[in-house]
Parts: sequence; C-alpha cells; structure tokens
Amino acid sequence: MFEHSWTILAFLVGTGISLLLWRWQQRQLALSSIYALPSPKGKWLTGNAIELLAAAKQGTYSLTIFRWMQQYGSMISLRIFTRPMVMVAKPQLIESILTEGQAQGIFTRSPSFYHAYKDVFGVHLGNQVGEAWKWRRQTAAPAFRASQFTQKFDLIRQGCQQVITQLQSSAQTGKEVQVDPLFVDLTMNIIAYFFLGVTFDKTSNFAGEPPFDAKRLYAALAVLEKHVLLQTAGRSRWFKFLPTSEGREYRQAQDYLQQNLKARVAMALQVARASEAESPSVSSSFRDSMLVQFAKNPQHDEDSLMAETRALIFAGHDTTAHTMSFAVGELGLNPGVFQAAQQAVDQAWEKEGELNLSTLKHLDYIEAVVKEALRLHPVATGIPLVTTQQTELDGVKMPKNVGVEPFFWAAGQDPEMFPKPEEFRPERWLQKETDQQPLPLLFGFSRGSHFCLGASLALLEATVMLSLLLRHFNWELVNGRDSLEDVNQYLTVFPRDRMPIRFVSRTKSIA
Repeated sequence: MFEHSWTILAFLVGTGISLLLWRWQQRQLALSSIYALPSPKGKWLTGNAIELLAAAKQGTYSLTIFRWMQQYGSMISLRIFTRPMVMVAKPQLIESILTEGQAQGIFTRSPSFYHAYKDVFGVHLGNQVGEAWKWRRQTAAPAFRASQFTQKFDLIRQGCQQVITQLQSSAQTGKEVQVDPLFVDLTMNIIAYFFLGVTFDKTSNFAGEPPFDAKRLYAALAVLEKHVLLQTAGRSRWFKFLPTSEGREYRQAQDYLQQNLKARVAMALQVARASEAESPSVSSSFRDSMLVQFAKNPQHDEDSLMAETRALIFAGHDTTAHTMSFAVGELGLNPGVFQAAQQAVDQAWEKEGELNLSTLKHLDYIEAVVKEALRLHPVATGIPLVTTQQTELDGVKMPKNVGVEPFFWAAGQDPEMFPKPEEFRPERWLQKETDQQPLPLLFGFSRGSHFCLGASLALLEATVMLSLLLRHFNWELVNGRDSLEDVNQYLTVFPRDRMPIRFVSRTKSIA
C-alpha cells in the first residue's frame, strides 16, 4: 500500500511538471515573434535586468535604452528576468497605441511600473485604471482647464519676473548661473499656488499651516522618484525599508512630505465639507485652490488626497522646469534659432507694449521652441503599458501580458516624421498640415484619454519664462553641448550639470 501511494505521488508530481513545462513551451512559442526582434544581449537568467538596474542607480536608465534603440532599431525587445518588454519608437505606431489602443482596452498601464509608482506615491490618478481612474480624472479635469491658468496670467508672469530679477545681478558680474534649480523653484512655486493656495510671499493660509520650502519639497520628491525608477528596473520594493543610509533617506523623505502636506489636506477636507456658517478661517487663495476643489468629491478621503497631492506636485513642477532648461540650452547652441526667437519676442512686445495675454498670440514661435525641446529632450521619456489581450504591432504578434513601452526619446529622432531630426528646428511645428503630415505632440504630454492634464499650464509657463529671458538677455552655455547630452535621471530626465549659463544683459533699451 505504501509503495502504491508513492507511485500515485510520483505520477502526480510528474504530471504537474509536465503541465508546467507544456505551459512554459506554449508561452515561449507565443513570445517567439517578440524574441525575434532585435535585442541587446542579456544574461541567461536575468536578461537585461542587471544592466538596467545599474543604469537606474547611475541616473542613465532612459539614456541606456535610447542608445540601445539607436543601435538596434525603432522596435526592440528587452527582457527583465522572465518578463519580456517591447520598446517602440515609431511615431505613428505610438499614436495608434496611445489613442485607439488604450481607448479599446488593448493596452493598459503596466503593473510593474504602476505598482512601483503606487507603492511609493500611493493610490492616485496616475496609477489607476477603469472606474477608479475615471472618477479621479473627472474630479481633476475642471481644475486644469486652460482658462483657469490664463485668468492668473499676471501671477505666472510675476513668478517668472522674479527669476529675471535674480539673473540681472548675475549678468552684471558675469557670474555663471545654474538655471535648472531656478526653474524648479519657479515651477514648484507656481504649482503650489494653484494646487495648495501657497502665495509667492508665503503668507500663511490658516493657523498651523506648515512653512512651504520649495527646495526641501523638491529634494524629498526626488528621493521618491528614484525609488520608483529602481523598482521599475527590477529591484525589490523591500530595499527601501532596510536599515541602510538609502532606507533612512527614503523614510525621511516620506516623513517630510507627510508633515508638510497632511495639515493642508486635512484643512482642505474641512473647508470643502463644512457648511458656510461652520467653514474654518482660511485665505481666499487656499479656498480657491485645486486641493479644495478635489476635496469636494466625497470619494476622496485623506489618504487619496495625500497621494494626489504628492503625485500632482511632482508631475507639475520638474517636468516643466527641465524642459525649460533644455530649451535654454538649445537656444544657446543655435544662434540662428536664438535670433529668430528674440526677434519674435521683440516684435510681439512692440505691438502690445508689454508681455500680457494679448502678446501670447504673437509668440507661437516661442511655443514651437518649447515643443522642439520636448521632441529632442523629453524629460518623461516613455509610458510603460501592457497588452490585455492578443494583438499585433507592426506585424509582430503580441500575446497577452506583454510589456509595451512607447519610447518618446527615440521616437523624436524618427527621420520620416522629423526630417533632419538631429537639428533643433522649431519651424517644423509651425508648418501647415498641407505642407506635411501632422506632427504628433507625443513627447511629454502623451495622447488620447491620458493626455497630460497640465499641458496648457506647462506650455504657458515655459512660453512666458523663455520670452522674458529673450527680452532681457543674451547668453552662452558654460559647458556647451555637454549640458544637453550628459543627463541624470530620478524618474524624469534633467541636465546633470544643472545647465550653467552665463547671461549678458541686452544693451538696447527695453521696457
């Protein structure tokens, strides 16, 4: 009887192993077309994971993928341990994935990336799908209408003018200035005004409100960004909880964000849900803030609002700031474009007498400069997705649960969509559709239903800041093209040297 039991057990184990092997073989067969794609050589067990994790630690994660795509082509396969990932850099194919593909539910957010994003930042709009995403999107969308920002044009101009004032003293002494931190402070202060009601003079909005420190907040968010990237590259989520210097830095960053934002979130919920007679005493800027508008949705609680606040402040400041840095760098290296941009600003100024809302309609060339910077230097380099069903991409069969990432950095170099892609040519964004096929604004803002809510604010900030810089200064890059090519990355990409510039005040009399 004992021997009979062992026979049954051996049969069951053998059957189980055979079934597992069969399923593995079927999966490998389904993935054969993906593995046939060009691919950088990886390790037997880990694939490309070790190299990508090392690149993430060094701040060169997206740069490594960009170089692979330059070498192997516009559609390549990577392997993170046993998980395949297809990188796509064909603009029209990306357009299809992000619009029809997402709308039809063929592609959805990649669990590996968005679980990391959720683990670090919490449950918020950026990492949800389905109904959970829909109600958050519907809550946020009205607050991000372009009119909400143009109505506050004077405030945005005021913030940009403060940067000009800081630069004027440096220009007098010939001292170089790292512009990227200046732009980070600017965009952090602007998003803090719109989302948290924090004014530029930092007047307290309510009793007990924590002080707002843009530099400390940026530093804390940068730590969280880095951990999202490391987990995406394959590192265990538990590393950040270990009793190491890295773990302590992570916990300190989370604690700082909690201490700085919790009181604001709690007050927003009170203001949003109290009767007029019982409403607490707060400033008008706080009462009108996006945070209070979000809090009016009864589906939001303290935890979800904390997560939205962390994520939206992150998304609303450094993406715009780094784009402005790359735009300033490209202008400094392209004298012809610089001259055309400066002439456009001067002509617009002379027509209106100042920089105001009416001036903007004459500054389409400056907006084109921003878009061209986004094409060549997309600080958000890709969107990790996953297939929800069997499909086909450009003749490649894709089974269910395969990672697909539209990679904007390489897509911006496509010579068919962007002739002479290595050249900085803002004019390409001004051509009529009758002259060429329409250019997809893929870079940084995504497409389709997930199009960036803050796109109008980002373009407005960047256009105003660049226009003021061009009106008041000429400049040169201290480190030349190295500032554009030697990049670092937390989650978004930025110039490693923080873009040092030497400004010279213009000699002509300007208003």
